[in-house]
Amino acid sequence: MQSALVCLGAVSIVFAAVPELDLTVSRFFWSPAEGFALTDNSLLLLIRDTSRYFPWLVISLMFVLLVLPQLFDVKLNLPPPHKLLFVVIFFAVGPGLMVHVIKTLVGRARPRDIQEFGGMGTFTPPWDLSAHCLQNCSFISGESSSAFALLTLVVLFPLSYRRVYLILMGVVAAAISFNRVMFGAHFLSDVVLSWNLMAIAALVLWRWMSMNARYIDGLFLPRKRPSSSSKET
Repeated sequence: MQSALVCLGAVSIVFAAVPELDLTVSRFFWSPAEGFALTDNSLLLLIRDTSRYFPWLVISLMFVLLVLPQLFDVKLNLPPPHKLLFVVIFFAVGPGLMVHVIKTLVGRARPRDIQEFGGMGTFTPPWDLSAHCLQNCSFISGESSSAFALLTLVVLFPLSYRRVYLILMGVVAAAISFNRVMFGAHFLSDVVLSWNLMAIAALVLWRWMSMNARYIDGLFLPRKRPSSSSKET
């Protein structure tokens, strides 16, 4: 937890001290003649469009796995309910609530909307409160937050497979996140800081869920019914 907080502070200081870093990175994907030309790239569009279904698929799957033991009296080797619920709650609180609140409070204009890249808006560093964007703003990146949320599924895997999952899903999450920078939809800081914030939120939530795991599991796991012999007196 302390490492995550230190990382968030360090990254925030870097982008606050050198705000031109965001502009420099975005300029790699922009030209006066074509703008953000990769916006029309079919592969990047496929990555973006496909990634938008991931949160709903994951949440739906978690709900099914939570409800399944309640509906059917079958023995399935499912992850404990507190782990399934952790994933669901994180998707709702992190990429859902936190992202919406921060976007509304900060009001940062997207790269494609600012004057430096042919728009009318004003560039502002991350964490600077402004009114240059009123809705669906740039900071922080919702897609990057949702991509990071896919990493939380690591708690469902056995320890021996977790490193492999984190590496593979980390590559996928990075591709989903940074294509938004190439599109001119987000600055680099929108992506990096969204990962930092989601990491802190995930650690806080996981600590609480772990502390209350036995109680949470007891709410969802079916109770054993007394046998007929035990009812006889």
